[in-house]
Amino acid sequence: MKIYKNNLNDSKPFITKDSSIIRSILDSTNAKVKNSSLAEAVVPEGKATMAHQHRETEEIYYFTQGRGTMIFNMKERFPVKKGDGVLIPPGTTHKVINKGKEDLKILCVCAPPYSHNDTFIMEKAYKLVIFDFDGTLVDSATGIWHTANEMAKIYNMKPLKRDFVIKAVGTGLDSFLTDLFPGQVKGFGMKKVMGIYRAIYDVKYKDGLRIYRNVKQTLKYLYARGVMLAIASNKLKKYVDDINKELGIHDYFDITLGSEDVLRRKPDPFVVRHLMKKYSLRKKDVLFVGDSQYDVETAKNAGVDCAYLEYGYADKKIIKKLKPEFYLDDFGALREII
Repeated sequence: MKIYKNNLNDSKPFITKDSSIIRSILDSTNAKVKNSSLAEAVVPEGKATMAHQHRETEEIYYFTQGRGTMIFNMKERFPVKKGDGVLIPPGTTHKVINKGKEDLKILCVCAPPYSHNDTFIMEKAYKLVIFDFDGTLVDSATGIWHTANEMAKIYNMKPLKRDFVIKAVGTGLDSFLTDLFPGQVKGFGMKKVMGIYRAIYDVKYKDGLRIYRNVKQTLKYLYARGVMLAIASNKLKKYVDDINKELGIHDYFDITLGSEDVLRRKPDPFVVRHLMKKYSLRKKDVLFVGDSQYDVETAKNAGVDCAYLEYGYADKKIIKKLKPEFYLDDFGALREII
C-alpha cells in the first residue's frame, strides 16, 4: 500500500461554506483517504465562521494558535485557546469566533472525510426581525404586578403573587384582566375594569423597569447591518414607545405595532403577515423573537422561524412541545443566527 506524505505549506488554501480558510493536509484530493481527513482551518482576527453542522462527519478540533469562543446549538458557549481539543459530534451546530489579536488556527480531523455536501449552514440572512416586548426586550413585570395589586386592594382581594400575575401576561389586556379578576369583569364589565387598570398603570408602568442584558448592544448591531427591526406587542403602543425612549432604544425600530394597531392580536398571525406584506417579504426572510408560548404560536401560525428567549415569562414545558427553531438564554446570541 502506498504511503502518502503531504506538507501543510504545499497546500493551496480555499474557503469552505462556513467561511473559514482551509488548507488540506490529507484528504481525497491529495491522497487515497477512506475514513478520515486532516486539515488546518484559519479564522482571521476579528472574524467568525458561520454556524454550521455536518450530518455524518464527526470532527475533532485542536487549537494550535490564538483564542476564541465556540458556540454550540446556538446556546452553549465556552472559550477556547491554543492547546485545547474539542469533539464535535455529527449533527451538532457549531461556530467559532476569533477573540484574539492574531489568526485563530485549528487542526481539524474529520471522520468520514470532510465534504462540502455534508456541510449545512444554519445561519440565515433574515431581512426582518419582529420582537415581542414584555419579557423579551424589557422586564416590565414589576409595574404590571404593582398595578394588579392596587386593583386587588380596590376589590378587597388578597395580594396577588407575582408569578400568578406574570403568567397571565401575553394575550392582551382583556384576557389578562379576565384571568385575574373574573368576578369583577363579569359584575362591572370589561370597560370599567380596564379603565381602572389603565388609570393605575399610567402611574405604575415604570416601576422596576429594566432592559435585559445585551439588548441595546444587539439592536445597535442589527440596525447597523441594515436588518429591519419591528415590535409586535399586545400592549398599547404609547407605553411601548415611551419605555423605549426612556431606555434609549426607540430609534432602532422601523415600526412598532401595539394592540390597537392590528385587527387580531397574537397568537393570530395577522401582525406577521401584515409586516410581510408591508415590506414585500417571504416567510424565510422573517424571524420572530419572543419569550412566551403566544410568541412561538404566532410564529408557527405565520410559518416563520422563531427564536425563543428562555429568560422571559413562559412555561418552558409548553415551549418544548411547540419546538421553536432557536432556544436562546441570552439576547446577544441573536447576533450568531442573523
